Amino acid sequence: MKNELSLRLEHLSRKNKKEKVVLFFGRETFSDNTKYLYLKALEEQRDYTCLWCSCEKTLINSLKEKNLPCHLIDADSFEETMRLFLSAAVAVFSVNPSQSLNGSEELFACLHGARHFQLWHGVSVKHLLLMLMKHLSLADYNFRRPVAFASRADTVLSPSSCLDSFFNEAFGCKRIIRAGYPRNEVILRGATELECIGSELPKEMFQALQNKKRKKILFTPTWQRGVTQLLTGSSEFLGKLALICQKNNADLYLKAHPTLLQDKSSGKLSGNVYYINPTIDIYPYLNKFDALITDYSSIMFDFLLTQKPILRLDIQEGTHKSFEPDFGLVPDIAFAYLFTDKTLPAVLSQALSHDCKQDERQKMADALFETDPLQATSALVKFLQNEVDVCVASSHEFNVEHY
Repeated sequence: MKNELSLRLEHLSRKNKKEKVVLFFGRETFSDNTKYLYLKALEEQRDYTCLWCSCEKTLINSLKEKNLPCHLIDADSFEETMRLFLSAAVAVFSVNPSQSLNGSEELFACLHGARHFQLWHGVSVKHLLLMLMKHLSLADYNFRRPVAFASRADTVLSPSSCLDSFFNEAFGCKRIIRAGYPRNEVILRGATELECIGSELPKEMFQALQNKKRKKILFTPTWQRGVTQLLTGSSEFLGKLALICQKNNADLYLKAHPTLLQDKSSGKLSGNVYYINPTIDIYPYLNKFDALITDYSSIMFDFLLTQKPILRLDIQEGTHKSFEPDFGLVPDIAFAYLFTDKTLPAVLSQALSHDCKQDERQKMADALFETDPLQATSALVKFLQNEVDVCVASSHEFNVEHY
């Protein structure tokens, strides 16, 4: 019966007339590209309704407190949610729809008649979705479901012509939209009050970020499939990194990947080390950091816009996974300082005191972000208006034949 319901809802969604409604979906917290596009759409003149949709009651309550239009997805609202999804013209995602919908086949089926726009969450050196089918088993439901959900996208954002083929192959998407990532705007300008929702930091940490007398280093290990064997995944490395930062008059800020949902609150761990909960949206503060250290997190490409040094782990081919990281997916420009366990002290000292990679970082930024980063949301709001108009109009069209 469950499979029957999904099939029926998908059919009904394709047949149902659409209304001028755009639904925005994100992570478990208020963050990432859909957050910034949603808030911009609410600012701009438009003739469509915007709703933030989430399975997280705490998040929805926080948005309601700010009088932001939103919808809670839960068991009590299932009927209402189905009707809303069946009539929506556009659905906007920045992570896999399977994550946003808690894997619900039924609710995803209700969105089949809407136009799906995938912003995704950054430039990647990981093989994604359809690209992974030759590496992972389609017999695994927990793999094939998210691949099928995400590859349903009608359009996908690509910030650069050098990335178009990657996004086409990953999502199987024929329509590529050229624009910047909405979340990157706040790297280059101050965040608004509403854009700071989901970015709340403890007072002590917020004040430390304003302290110009000390350097601030952001450490962002990426999410990896299975158990990581990388240097950056060990507690010993974190301790060593903290000591190296201390010698460089720097504070260390640790932020893991958002999928690593941990209960520990943001705050000072000890000495010069601060912990930022993975769910916190760090983008309003990204330009406060003096350098970024990572293994191969996509945040390093966005960090290029700060014009600050980037250090990444030197991962030798054959020592990690066969399909990631793959730096052949991005332009071959030596924008980052490579480090190993032994060379890290000298590399960090050079990056902070004798930075010589400004030109390479600018070349990489120009290659990856071809449009004005500050105009990303304005351009995409116009795109959404067009998508709404076309979808609604086509759902009301029919032909009469005379014989």
